[in-house]
Amino acid sequence: MLPAPPAVARVPTRAALNPHGACILSSIRTARAARAAATFESLGHSLSRHRTLTRVALAALSFTILTSLTQPVSPAQAGPEADPYVPEPLLPLTLGDAIDTSAAVTIPFDAPMNPSSVADALEVIPAQAVDLAWDRSRTVLTLSPAVRWRAGARYLVVIPPSSATDDGSQLAGALRFTFTTEAAPAIAGVEVRLAGDVSPPEDPPLSGLSEVLEEPATQAGPTAMAMNGGEPLADTPTGVSSTSSIVLSFSGAMDAADVESHFRIAPDISGELSWRGQDLVFTPIGRLGSGMRYTINLSGAHDQRGNSLRAGSSVSFVIADRARLSRTSPKRDADGVEAAYVQMWFSRPMRIDETNAAFSLTDGVTGLLVGGLLSWNEDSTRLTYVPDRPFAAGRKFTVTISDAARDTEGNPVSARWAFTTAAGAVSRGSASSRSGSAVPPPAPATTLAGYALNQVNAARAAYGFGPLVLDAGVSAVAAAHAWDQARNGYFSHYGRDGSTREVRLARGGISFGWSGENQCYYIGMSQQATLDWCHAQFMSEPYPGVWNHIANILNPNARRMGIGIATVGDKTIITWDFTD
Repeated sequence: MLPAPPAVARVPTRAALNPHGACILSSIRTARAARAAATFESLGHSLSRHRTLTRVALAALSFTILTSLTQPVSPAQAGPEADPYVPEPLLPLTLGDAIDTSAAVTIPFDAPMNPSSVADALEVIPAQAVDLAWDRSRTVLTLSPAVRWRAGARYLVVIPPSSATDDGSQLAGALRFTFTTEAAPAIAGVEVRLAGDVSPPEDPPLSGLSEVLEEPATQAGPTAMAMNGGEPLADTPTGVSSTSSIVLSFSGAMDAADVESHFRIAPDISGELSWRGQDLVFTPIGRLGSGMRYTINLSGAHDQRGNSLRAGSSVSFVIADRARLSRTSPKRDADGVEAAYVQMWFSRPMRIDETNAAFSLTDGVTGLLVGGLLSWNEDSTRLTYVPDRPFAAGRKFTVTISDAARDTEGNPVSARWAFTTAAGAVSRGSASSRSGSAVPPPAPATTLAGYALNQVNAARAAYGFGPLVLDAGVSAVAAAHAWDQARNGYFSHYGRDGSTREVRLARGGISFGWSGENQCYYIGMSQQATLDWCHAQFMSEPYPGVWNHIANILNPNARRMGIGIATVGDKTIITWDFTD
């Protein structure tokens, strides 16, 4: 009598795969049919004994049938055969995707297993310390990470054929299982923010030093001044400010203390770490090096769940080069020139007030400073100097920018160059010959504000424009800004709080659709003398002008004017505000 099938008939062990049972042999009529039947029987047992082989075995079924029934068989091969090859799965079975790094995975078996044989043979790739646990029937194995699975990893679990069932039968082939873990936390973005500007120093008390500022007319509307960056930057931001804070955002909530302990920056520079929500902010103490590349590395840092940051968790950025004097007019060391003015071009925007304070032009014969008008283009990259009187003929003039000058990144900038005027001729284009129309002197007034209004209206009449009226509200706004500059040692169209003239006018309750602003200061003259000097400089500019003072004075949209005059020590600052 034939033995009954074993109790664990579905476990694919070699002891259970016997192709010579009586039920099969009794129906075999030919050697070829016997071979085919043996093949079917082997596959039938394989498919029934372990579900993990089913998919691959079925896929290979037609191939097995074809080769079994068509290959010639010699008479010597008609007898009992060796155990047939049982194909192993080509692909591992998936246990799960994006599982929690602290979660366990389970592996089912079709028969009770010998735990020690599985534990001795089981392999986890990549290597990972795991804890094994079995259910009571020993048909379900649970793998738990001893610490945590690696985030963003794919694991392969291999149970080789040496593993055995409870009855000592070995597996017919290796079993393979795979699973992936949740994504590793990563640096999701880099943002550059200006760390903050320092207040400019007060201008040195040099007699005759002066400056004017004009601001172009614009239509009223919402004004946004972007003090900080906002858009996420590329992996390697370039042109970063040397006074910037670097903001790192992450794909998930991080362990703040752990991130800070793993923070490294190269080249090394001192700084402070802080958090803005889930974003890490690095604020350097001092200045970052001009033109240098810095790299921040956070390798080994963890999120709040204990997952390590993704490999290669570093960002780099490049600091902008400091500004340099790129061109001059007249050319450096030029000889025999006839110049009406001096111009200097810088490779990057400059801080106007510090650079003006650092500017000087010296007559090589007298050794004295030459007074004149300093103005800038809209981008703060070109300085124009117009002397009060034409340059003397046959003399060498030296232009100096001391290292007190700063570009907008706060880098010191210095330059020194000279030119020599042509002998026996007066340089053309003096300030007194540039006016487009003869402007009569202003009518007398009982106040300086009235005198300033008369100056403007006399100029407008000479060019065919209607007069302006002095507006008390606009004057209050202009005076407040003039006094704030005089008392706090700065000179700019922007207030200390970053306010523009439009913002200041709106705060003062002024309704307007168009506005413009002129500013000027002089050291060592009375207020009326400063008014006279500044107005003469304004009117000496080319007309029609664009982005200059005369364009504001003669603007056809202007209807009202306000004047603010502030004197602290020897320095007088005057602000003119114009509105429709």
